[in-house]
Amino acid sequence: MQYNILLSILTLSIIIQISSSLSILNKRRAPIALSEEIGTSPTLSYKYFDPLNFATEDNFAIYREAELKHGRIAMLAVIGNIVPDLYRDKIVPPSSVMLSPSHHLSFQKVPCGLEALTVVPIFGWVQIIFLIGFLERRIFVQKALRDMPGDYGTGYFGVRDKGAHERSLRSELENGRLAMVAFLGQLVAELVTGSTVVEQIHAYLP
Repeated sequence: MQYNILLSILTLSIIIQISSSLSILNKRRAPIALSEEIGTSPTLSYKYFDPLNFATEDNFAIYREAELKHGRIAMLAVIGNIVPDLYRDKIVPPSSVMLSPSHHLSFQKVPCGLEALTVVPIFGWVQIIFLIGFLERRIFVQKALRDMPGDYGTGYFGVRDKGAHERSLRSELENGRLAMVAFLGQLVAELVTGSTVVEQIHAYLP
């Protein structure tokens, strides 16, 4: 079972990575002055994480957009991996509501955590892939060459002035980085223990 879950995770991750990369890499971005970028982490005292020196002023905007996208997804993923398990009785539709009538699969039969990946029908995966592709190619696309990386027409939740809102922008960046590490930790812990995050919390806390 764990091998099936791991294979599902790897497959979905590869699909998302390829789709995201193609969406970002085929767009030109205006050069960014690295000395003025807000990637500095006061907590860890570094400007931006680039141990292999890949970043240049010509390609930094592409890397920053990718980092922001992954961070935003990870923040949602961390919450989405916990909330449905905590409030399953309140937010999951009743057993009469079918997720896949042809497979006799109701929402109530879908388990929480990574095991949910193993019960999704193939057509469900097709829908997920098409939705990701639509979002990447039509919604989350920068409109202007000189917009800040990750700005898809609304700024960062309405924030568009880097000089005036640097603290808010840096908070999103660092929270996204933390969420990526946190979600990876959730996946590894569930694969090792076989228990969801909420089950682990209930097991170890009085």
